[in-house]
Order: sequence, then C-alpha cells, then structure tokens
Amino acid sequence: MTVATRHQSSALPRRTGVDGVWPARGWRGYLVLATLLAPMCVPQGPGQSGLLDILNLPALFFFGLLLLGGRRIKTPMFFAVLIIAIGSVLATFSAPSMSKAALTVTQDFYLFSWFLLVVNVLRGERDLHAMRVAWMWAGVGVSLWALLQVLLDTGSLTGLLGARGLRPHGTMYNSNMLADYLVISLFVAMSLVKDLPRRITIPACGVLLLALIATKSNGGMISLGAGLAVWLVVKSIASRLPLRPVLAVMAVVVGLAGFAWWLNVEWRVGDAQLEAIQRHTFAGRMEHSAESRGRIRESLQRAYSRSPLGIGPGNSEALTVSIAERERRDSYQSKEAHSDYLAYAIERGPLGLSGLLVLTFMGFVHVAGYWKHSAPSGTRAERASLWTASMAAALTSSAVHSTVIEKLHFRHFWLLLAMVCASTYIAKRHAARRLLRLGAAPRPVVAPMGLEPHAPGRRVPALAMAAGAAALSAPRRMALLATPPAHRLGSAAALARRYRTTGTGDPSGGVVS
Repeated sequence: MTVATRHQSSALPRRTGVDGVWPARGWRGYLVLATLLAPMCVPQGPGQSGLLDILNLPALFFFGLLLLGGRRIKTPMFFAVLIIAIGSVLATFSAPSMSKAALTVTQDFYLFSWFLLVVNVLRGERDLHAMRVAWMWAGVGVSLWALLQVLLDTGSLTGLLGARGLRPHGTMYNSNMLADYLVISLFVAMSLVKDLPRRITIPACGVLLLALIATKSNGGMISLGAGLAVWLVVKSIASRLPLRPVLAVMAVVVGLAGFAWWLNVEWRVGDAQLEAIQRHTFAGRMEHSAESRGRIRESLQRAYSRSPLGIGPGNSEALTVSIAERERRDSYQSKEAHSDYLAYAIERGPLGLSGLLVLTFMGFVHVAGYWKHSAPSGTRAERASLWTASMAAALTSSAVHSTVIEKLHFRHFWLLLAMVCASTYIAKRHAARRLLRLGAAPRPVVAPMGLEPHAPGRRVPALAMAAGAAALSAPRRMALLATPPAHRLGSAAALARRYRTTGTGDPSGGVVS
C-alpha cells in the first residue's frame, strides 16, 4: 500500500480551462454585458440579428481559436441537439423554401455555439451571481420601457387589464416574446432574495409583474402560474420543509377551481361574471386566439401528411393556403405554427420533436444535479434552494409557454439554459473542493493496494480514493483491504458518495459494501 501525507494547500485542484487563457474577470465582464444585451432585439439587423450578436462574434471567434488549440470543453445538450440536427437535415429535402431552411439552421448553429461558449466561460459562483443580478436589472429596465410605451399611448396605466389597447413589446419583436422574457426575469429576481436587500428585490418583482400584465399575454400568465406552482414544490423539497402542507393547499385550490368549472358547465353559475371578465379584460382574447391558431394548425397538419419527415426548418410560413384559410389580409402565405412542439413535429419530423423533448428533459436533469451537489447546510444551502426552485420554475414556465409560442430562437432562452447547465458544473466543482478539504488534514492518507491513482489499468479518481481512505478508521481500512480486488473500486466509490452525502468522519457508519 501507499502512504503519503497530504495538505489542504496541495489538495485543491487548480482552475483550468478557457479562463486559464483569458482572465476570469474578462469573461465575467463579457457575461454581464451579454446578459444586459440579451433582451435588446431592436433595432433589428439582417437575419434578425441584434446588438448582442455584434458582441458575440469576436467572443465566438476567440472561443473557436481555443478549440483549434486543443482545449477540451463541456458539451451539454449535445445528444439532444444532434437528434434535432439529423431531423432537420432529413426534413430539408422536402422544404418549399431552401433559403428559409438554411437561415433557420444557421440560427440554430449560432445559438448552440453561443450556448456552449457561455457554459464553458461561466466558471464560478461570482460569475453566476453577477449574471443573475444583471438579468434582474435588465428585466426591470425593459419593464419600465414597456410601461412607458403604454403610458405614452393611453396617458395612464388604468387600462392594463383592458381587452383593448396597446400591447407593449418593449425591446422585443412582439408582446408575447416580451412576456416570455419577463416571466423568466421574475423567477431570476426571486432567486436573489437572500443575496440582495429586499427593498431592491421586492420592488423589482413588482415592476416585472406589472409589465407582464401590461403585455396582455394569456400564455404568459398561464406559464407564470405553472412556474409558481413548481417553485413552491421545489422550494419546499430543496429547503427540506414538510411537503404535505404545500401539496394540500395546491390540491384544495385545484379542487375548488374544478368545482367552480363544473358548476359553470352544468348549472351556468357565474355566467354573467365570466362574460363581464371576457368583455372587459384581455382574457376574452383567449377564445379568438385559440380559434385562429386552430386553423393554422389544421393547414400545417395537412402539409405534414404529405411530408412525414418534415416540411423543412422554418418553412411553416412558406406554405401557401387557400383563400378560405388565409390568415393574412395581403398574402396567401401561412403563419408560423405558434408552438415549439407543433413546429418541430411538422417542420423537422418525429426526430426533431424527440430532440426537443430530450432537450427539455435534460434541463430539469441539470437542475436536479445542481441541487444534488450544492452545499448541504447553512446560508449557502438556503441560497442554493432558492436558485434551484427558480431554475425549475423558469424551465417549467418556458416549457408551458412553448405550447403557444415558438421561443427556441429567443436568445434569452439559450442564456437561461446555459446558466442552468453551468450551475451544475459549478456545484460539482465546489462539492469536489469540499471533499478534498475534509480529507486534506495533515495526517497519513493510506491508499489500499491496487487503488493508487497511478495504478496502471485502473481509472480510480484521486478524489474518491482520498476522501474515502482519509475518512476510514483503522478497522474499516482493514475491512477494505480484505475486500477482493475486483470489488475495491466499487467500495472506494461508495465510500466517497456516502462521505459526500453525510459529511461525517465515518461516511458509511457500518460495514463496507
């Protein structure tokens, strides 16, 4: 066996990667500026380009040079994007407009490349905190601009809930895109309650909510409700609070809503009140929107029946409809699908839809990975629970909103996804450092024979060996030595996992498994 003396100063891994070439502060400045520019979609350049794209071009060029130099990078979501890419290529052969397909695929490639850039240069909690604070202030600024647009149009803010009136778009292409950004911004601001004074976060959340109401977006309000429900559940789980009261309250609310719906359907209770709400608020637009989008989907489904592998990326608007089905006053071209799921199924075929579902699912997997590796207790744990709940809520609201809008070309969505994935990697690195600190006391660390990090033919992480062996008492160490060589690797890995979970000096508290 090998005996060595380890100290904390030599145990901690050095920071490597792309930030070893460009100092971390340089990347942090880029990330903050990119977060501030993400909602600035107007003025619009060629190919729907914006101010952020001007900033991204040199950053992506430098990032590409690092890749050519042999730098290894993390590539989350690669499998999902690969499935989408294969479906897109197959569907392109049936595309009515090759130019639209080429533009859409180019946008996909650009956004995924930028996503990988952000994931790999977002290296620490300070970077993540700076981005979240910048996101909150950018959201507040966009909200104030949207409210100013309403104020200039109507002269007051009293008609925010009205069925008619201006629907502000702020700095976005349209009001639905603005609503999607504001919902995500609201959850990002909620995650900062423990990091910033409440006299800042609470008014910021109020401004974001007021601007969201001003957009008159039914989809935005529904996605906000879904996100808040998930936020409450995940926050309770992450904070290790009793889950039963939260689920009980949610069950009562759902039950009362279902009972009220049954009374209205069967006995027409509340018809007058519902009619007044539909007449005087933007909720009345829901029926008209559903009818209009239903006609669009019927025409797209007929086109899909002729091209089962897809009609081509971005080609929903390239179809020609009959005079009875047209949605535009001055054109016979179809409108976009108004749903990511429908658009991917029709434009990119079953492979495209499968890739989108995998992409959505993997986002939640990364949220779970972040919480798994976050600090087990203390103030850091409370902050981690807030960010975990906010990430889960933002992804949920985005997934729900995707049923009525196409948001996968929104820059802020890919920025959110990059922050989620990078958060997981940051939490894993911090968990590794915690383990090394716990096992880095200046005492002999015994590595059982065959488990040395440099042993040929064995890929035993030094972290697992050090944390497991350093925590063993003498009898436990002898029990591990008595384990057959074929099972030693599994024993060391199990010890490291238990040590990470309990954080005690005796990780398993029993027999070596």
